[in-house]
Amino acid sequence: MHDIRDQIAEIQRETEGHAFSAFSQADALRVGKTLLGLAEDEGLRVAVGVDLGEQVIFRAALPGTSADYQHWIERKFAAVRRFAKASMQLELQARLEPDFATERALDPSRYVLCGGAVPICVGTAMVGAIGCAGLASIDDHRLVIRAIETYRKAIDAS
Repeated sequence: MHDIRDQIAEIQRETEGHAFSAFSQADALRVGKTLLGLAEDEGLRVAVGVDLGEQVIFRAALPGTSADYQHWIERKFAAVRRFAKASMQLELQARLEPDFATERALDPSRYVLCGGAVPICVGTAMVGAIGCAGLASIDDHRLVIRAIETYRKAIDAS
């Protein structure tokens, strides 16, 4: 259990460390394209998405995916919006607390607690979400984090 708590703390620090000073629709579109580009370069079968507030900014699905992948993204984003935490952090929390979803009356058709969606924050305020679906939870999470890091490096270099 201690290991899971450490993982939760690490994901929380990671999310906080990736906060932006500002984030626009143009940023949302560019980070979405960055995520899609990484997935394409690696030949992954994933669907990707970025929302800013309640607005869908970017969605794409690579060959080999189905409409179900989009539903997974929507349910991951719903969990991120509800708890303002990365969905991987929520998955780990649910492992620690087996009744986590039941106690919060989470409808499984609307929410899923598995990795792959990360809040987009400006300072400490959550303004959106970025995510993907199609890989193992931790791999979805890592791909999204790499996309954020890649995008940040590109904007810092310009």
